[in-house]
Amino acid sequence: MATLLAPSAASAAPAHHDDALPPAQEAARQRHLDVARVALSRGEPDAALVPLESAAGMSHAADTEMLQLQMQLQGGHIRQALAFAAHSAAAHRDEPAARALHLWLLALSGQADYVQRRLTRGEAADDALALLLDGLSSSMPLPSQPPGPWPHGMDVPAASRPVATGLLLDAGRLALVPADAVSGAEALWLRNGLGRASRARPLAADAALAELGLVLLSVEPPLAPVGAAVPLNRVPLPAFAGSPASRLGMLRIDSAAPAWPVLQLGFLGRVDRSGAQALGWPAGAALSGGPVFDTAGRLVGLTLPGKNGAERLLPASAIAPLQGVPARTDARPVTPDEVYEAALPYVAQLLR
Repeated sequence: MATLLAPSAASAAPAHHDDALPPAQEAARQRHLDVARVALSRGEPDAALVPLESAAGMSHAADTEMLQLQMQLQGGHIRQALAFAAHSAAAHRDEPAARALHLWLLALSGQADYVQRRLTRGEAADDALALLLDGLSSSMPLPSQPPGPWPHGMDVPAASRPVATGLLLDAGRLALVPADAVSGAEALWLRNGLGRASRARPLAADAALAELGLVLLSVEPPLAPVGAAVPLNRVPLPAFAGSPASRLGMLRIDSAAPAWPVLQLGFLGRVDRSGAQALGWPAGAALSGGPVFDTAGRLVGLTLPGKNGAERLLPASAIAPLQGVPARTDARPVTPDEVYEAALPYVAQLLR
């Protein structure tokens, strides 16, 4: 049975080389990898580039490529990482973690059905991955700890647990989260989709937001988007019932460890008397509070808990803090992995 590895375990996995290096060269290669790990732990993926290229030039090894993949992911280059993960899985067929990580990233970025079909046909069989995929449709925490981004930023207490998804605003200085997830908490943390964590605290009570079931948090230090992140945009008008959409939510896990969010595809339902809209897919393994996007990657609204465990969509037009998000009129369709990459810097785990 193949096993999905978390970043720390994957980075320490045995190297598989085309040819074994002499001891002195192998020691030098390991030093390059150690420099890269330190850079990733500081949240500086660009600083990991040169040592990883140096290590890759010495040997075509799986442990180097797993770290290169983490570097790309931490930099927010999801589509580049998906292509590189496919290469690693094909080039290192004797390394189950590389194959499983590629399929897991595909599942998270909107291709869970495709991955499930591959496993059903017996390709890239992996029992641990199959259990995680089954868990994506369950409202229970995932059955095992999935691979996630490299943790950096503030330390999050091991006893804390993710309770909701948040949407980061104002260059990561603020976050919108479900109010029920904050009630009575003595300490709060936010960790964005790229693995960086910060402390959070509720701002002064806002009656209008409270009535909607939301609260605005201050994030210290801010979880600003990295690099040339795609700006967050919203729809100019509320989406109608039957519209295809996708929701992004942090995974429901029983751990303080970082996790990538999951993108789920579906359709929007009817609008009720309160102005909330039904969602045409089950909540599954994603925690409420995450953003919903249309097929052009524009923000439609946020998911909130509804009655009987069902979720509802609160349109962006009803949420005052989202009025500062620019409305975009063009509706050029984008692929799910484009939506995932663009949205990743703006979602966060809320832990308490």
